Amino acid sequence: MSLRSKLLFSYLIFVAALMVLGGWSAWRLREMGGVSRRIISNNYDSVVAAQEMKESLERQDSAALFALLGARDKAMTQLREHRARFDANFQKAENNITELGEPEALDAIRRDRDLYYQMFDGFMAKIGATESSPLESVGRNEELSERNEYFTRLEPQFNKLRADCEHLLQLNQRAMLAKSEAASSVAQLWFYRTLLVAGVLVAAGLWLAVFLANRIVEPLRQLTATTAKMAGGDLDARVTVSSRDEVGVLAAEYNRMAGRIRQLRSSDMGKLLVAQQTTEATIDSLYDPVIVTDGEGCVTKLNPAAEEIFGSEEENTGRHVGEVARDARIAGAVTEALESQRPVAGEGLSSVLPLAVDGSERAFRLRTTPMRDNGHRLLGAVTILEDITHLREIDRLKSEFIATASHELRTPLTSVQMGVHLLLEGALGELTDSQNEVLQACRQDCERLDKLMRDLLDLSKIEAGESQPQLATVSARDLLTTAVKELRPQVEAKGLELSVDAPVELPRVSVDRLQIERVISNLVINALRHTKNGEIKISAEQRDNHVAISVNDTGSGIPTEYLPHIFDKFVQVPDAPTGGAGLGLTISKSIVEAHGGKISVQSQIGRGTTFTFTLPLAAGSESRQG
Repeated sequence: MSLRSKLLFSYLIFVAALMVLGGWSAWRLREMGGVSRRIISNNYDSVVAAQEMKESLERQDSAALFALLGARDKAMTQLREHRARFDANFQKAENNITELGEPEALDAIRRDRDLYYQMFDGFMAKIGATESSPLESVGRNEELSERNEYFTRLEPQFNKLRADCEHLLQLNQRAMLAKSEAASSVAQLWFYRTLLVAGVLVAAGLWLAVFLANRIVEPLRQLTATTAKMAGGDLDARVTVSSRDEVGVLAAEYNRMAGRIRQLRSSDMGKLLVAQQTTEATIDSLYDPVIVTDGEGCVTKLNPAAEEIFGSEEENTGRHVGEVARDARIAGAVTEALESQRPVAGEGLSSVLPLAVDGSERAFRLRTTPMRDNGHRLLGAVTILEDITHLREIDRLKSEFIATASHELRTPLTSVQMGVHLLLEGALGELTDSQNEVLQACRQDCERLDKLMRDLLDLSKIEAGESQPQLATVSARDLLTTAVKELRPQVEAKGLELSVDAPVELPRVSVDRLQIERVISNLVINALRHTKNGEIKISAEQRDNHVAISVNDTGSGIPTEYLPHIFDKFVQVPDAPTGGAGLGLTISKSIVEAHGGKISVQSQIGRGTTFTFTLPLAAGSESRQG
């Protein structure tokens, strides 16, 4: 029998048990309903009829009293109504004889009723004769006679007939009580029997469930135990399952797989060992330091280059990378790579890690990549510290050369600017229009050259670390307000609108005020050069533990192919207005990264450009905002 058939068979048994229990209960409930209906049909109607007869009889007696008091018409009306009701209920009782003694009780009621009706009619006739008598003395005697007849004959007969009705009522009430007690006893007996049947079915169901579960689960337990043995290295373990269902087929295939693994182990173990040794030798032979971590960020391997910086692999294995690394940026890059499952590569000055190696400081660039198996499951991360010390040295020499050349060129350039200025002022005589035009062009070119040399000197100082930010805590809103105040005349002179959107609740930031004002000035002037009409908008908002400042314009935009290189040195967008050397954005990026922030650009051709840079919050500002 297949596993599916076993499960289906067990479910059918449970369904059959539920049907048996439900049918038994429904049958017993139906019988109980029949008992209740018999009680109502046999006795309840007779009880109601007897009660109605008593009430009608009392109303007839009231009619006799009305007649004695002189209200004969009202008495006759009430008599006819309630005599008819009495007879109707008496007929109903006669049609529902169900108990012993009930026929005799009804015969007594019939005899006493007829006699009562006869006496009542005679009593009413005498009252009618008295009312028609002309003599007062005769009427007085007749009235006394009528009262005497009511109390001596009619009222005793009334009491006797009412007692007969009461007897019929009590006879049926006692019968109802007896039947109710009998039905209660039967219901209790059926309750216990139903409870016994349910208990037997539940016990049988539990036994069957345990039996079938063991028959189904026990082979799986054996299979699990054998799997655990194989995982522990015992490849000779086998599953002994005798069933012929799907589990038995699975066990047979499992044993066949185990045999195949034993064969592959003997043939492939050597290859796997060689592959592992080759991988480890490759990592160990790399010149750059390599840190391998697992999915939790704990160190699993360090190559010799990394051991020179962080210590031996043996003492660091199993420790979290945050405890091993000397720079928090390494642990942060590993955590980011594991969470995002994407490579993390730092760029710019902020991504350069200065680490001591053999007593000398070397510069490293951080690269972290997540590791995955063939099923794309995350295994860990590999962190490579690329040694860029020689590149930094070359960059330093280049910066020094540029700084020296710029410095040496400023003296003759200053002399040229002074000479041009004197000539334009007419110190050496009047100039013709053509001469004046040529000298004006020379002065403009000298100013551009002077700005270029100043930018080169500033960039060299920033890259050489000689222009470190002098951090101070300032209000982000005040910073923007001050920077915009000096720029507004230039923007409005060109017919553009300059607006600032800085909420009052902006937190304070830790920055070098002059350097950040220069960044804002560079971005606004850059937007001014590329915007012919519209507006330039400066906005700021808090993002986590930074303040993001954006400069948005409605200018011509930047082509998509230039966006990745827009912050490189001497990069200029084609068809851009003249006057820039392509260093303003490079200097701005260097300043922002020196503050621990980032700068980015978004642009669409014909719709404008938005530059956004972030500044870190001052200590304590974040908590106050929260």
